[in-house]
Amino acid sequence: MIQLADRIHCTGCSACANSCMHQAIQMQPDDEGFLQPTINKDKCVECGLCIKRCPVLNPINIEVSKQKAYALISYKYRAVSSSGGAFSVIAEYVLQQGGVVFGASMNNAQCVKHIAIEQEEKLSLLRGSKYVQSDIGNSYKEVKNYISAGRLVLFTGTPCQVAGLYAYLAGKRHEGQLITIDLVCHGIPSQGAFDAYLKKINRLYDRHIEDFRFRKLDSWSIVPTIKFAKSKWKVLNLWENAYIDAFFKGITFRESCFRCNYCNTQRIGTITIADFWGIGRHGKRFKKNVACGVSLVIDNQNIIPAIHSRLTQHAHLEIRDMEEAISEQTNLKAPTPRAAIRDKAVKMLMDPDIPLKDFAQNCGLQWKVTPKYLTIKIIKDLIYTFKLYNVYKTIIYKLGKS
Repeated sequence: MIQLADRIHCTGCSACANSCMHQAIQMQPDDEGFLQPTINKDKCVECGLCIKRCPVLNPINIEVSKQKAYALISYKYRAVSSSGGAFSVIAEYVLQQGGVVFGASMNNAQCVKHIAIEQEEKLSLLRGSKYVQSDIGNSYKEVKNYISAGRLVLFTGTPCQVAGLYAYLAGKRHEGQLITIDLVCHGIPSQGAFDAYLKKINRLYDRHIEDFRFRKLDSWSIVPTIKFAKSKWKVLNLWENAYIDAFFKGITFRESCFRCNYCNTQRIGTITIADFWGIGRHGKRFKKNVACGVSLVIDNQNIIPAIHSRLTQHAHLEIRDMEEAISEQTNLKAPTPRAAIRDKAVKMLMDPDIPLKDFAQNCGLQWKVTPKYLTIKIIKDLIYTFKLYNVYKTIIYKLGKS
């Protein structure tokens, strides 16, 4: 009898499903919307390959030495990226070598899935933060096929997804052909929870959402917006924004996130990227404007020197201290703590009969207009109206506030 990782520890990385040569494993959503491996007993021959390829049951050996941290600001992509544009710069390099890039993309149905691209004009499909666990699908199989064909491959994902890829590849790193980028991850809500949230928004406005953005793409700001048919982008406020508020409180994450093995500096990927929170506030001064975002790039496998000249053609790349890099990155130190309200929050969000306002109120999220909230909103509305956001962000940042 095959026994895969239990629901508490399974990360949903899909290594088992990709490894099964008999298509006996399907990733199916559980009652919280998280993908879990389901075994078809009629197809399973109990070969045990899925167990061998599970990075939870058989952790990948991580060998990291002489890590170096960099600050990166893309000249070309910063204005269309949610941070400094590090992913786009590295992805562009890979594509220019005739390579293939894998990353998470949100389709027109607001479903987040991993896809592959081979043209620079399609990079926009992979840019931007997506606070939903992506569906890997058959991406690991595709990566292996491209490597076998002699192609350079870049795979970007959460650390558990990168671990899933290496587990599927039997621990082989395929240096020279495979570059992996792991994201500094706070934790991930499910696609099912996000779908339930969007349905609540649809009912609230009696209209169907056609597009959703988690962040502004020209700054460090977290400003979720939605777009209906023939409408302008609408900023979500109060209980409308409960999904993102819940995300930053860490109350809707997958169970495995609270015991994540990758929330430290022993990184699984070739490169680690994140927002460079606190740059210039811990150590030497950073002379560039931070308002539009700066990427943190941690070189875990000493790959940056080999591609440094190519990267600096399109970006400002500056070496920084590792101590500074991790100073304000809490998830490079420890996993997000599990909140006592976690089970209640996920259940309420998934329940179609509970309005967003009730969900926000019962989970301690912003749900009513207070004098403080109204004052901040008026000031921010004026800042956005008069296009003073970057000035405001620079001042706030220098004062040491988020």
